[in-house]
Amino acid sequence: MKKVICIGECALDIVFNGAQPVGSMPGGRIVNAAAILARQGLPVSLVSELARGAVGDMIAGFLNDAGVGIASVDRFTEGLTPVIIYTSTDNVLESVTRYEQYPDECFDVIWPRIDEGDIVVYGGYYALDARMRPRMSQLLAHAAERKAVTVYLPGFLPQQEPQITRVMPVILENLEYASVVVVRNNDLRTIFGVSDGERCYHDHIDFYCRSLVNVDIEGRRICYYSAKEVTSVEIPEDMCLSMMWNAGVVAGAVDVLYRDDDAAAHLESPDDAFRRNVLTGAVRTAETALKSLTADWQKLH
Repeated sequence: MKKVICIGECALDIVFNGAQPVGSMPGGRIVNAAAILARQGLPVSLVSELARGAVGDMIAGFLNDAGVGIASVDRFTEGLTPVIIYTSTDNVLESVTRYEQYPDECFDVIWPRIDEGDIVVYGGYYALDARMRPRMSQLLAHAAERKAVTVYLPGFLPQQEPQITRVMPVILENLEYASVVVVRNNDLRTIFGVSDGERCYHDHIDFYCRSLVNVDIEGRRICYYSAKEVTSVEIPEDMCLSMMWNAGVVAGAVDVLYRDDDAAAHLESPDDAFRRNVLTGAVRTAETALKSLTADWQKLH
């Protein structure tokens, strides 16, 4: 039986509107995509780490309630689970402050078994961190050997831009392992200095990976680039393109790949029907994910 394996950081997001707390929830596209997929009935496991304590217990409970397997989530005692504070005024985000204290050593967990056809999702700064890199490289190489479908999310915060030169070789290695890349145009701008999805695909990604799915926030569309072909789907005007919406995009794309018995072959040479199926599935799941949040939380998260 095929399964989905997600590798990503666990953090707690806390949102303030002025001095008033709006709420808190586990953050990050990968963790929330894992929860969305598990709620849809897919077998999903997460590879990550959490500190022992109230914040770690809260996130572990969220994952358990969603049905995400956490046997490969390390619970460390020396350090703190990341907490990210989003501060806004009148629902306009003004600042993001991050608090974390990881152990010096990489986590030591039993990796999930990877079989042919499994979907492995990885990305964010977690896939670049020097502390994590030796284990991450081992897992990605193993996934390639086992003929898994690999989905890379090269998310990168603007404040991390000064580190781009140092981590670029790792980004390129991650691209080389990927069957498909799912990205937002602000990530492209931060990493490659270009927000145009088509130009970035041909100049920076096509050499490593044949399939790119780009969320064009300014253009309000999602585009699938492959070789000289492009397929796009419009994003409804009333959709708030929040983190949860983007997590839904990832979950929707992964869901389509999971249900396709020839996903690896289709990703290598996708036709328009396959590309459109991935995009419409991504938008549909993103809309459903966003509706699960309160109106205030949608605006801020």
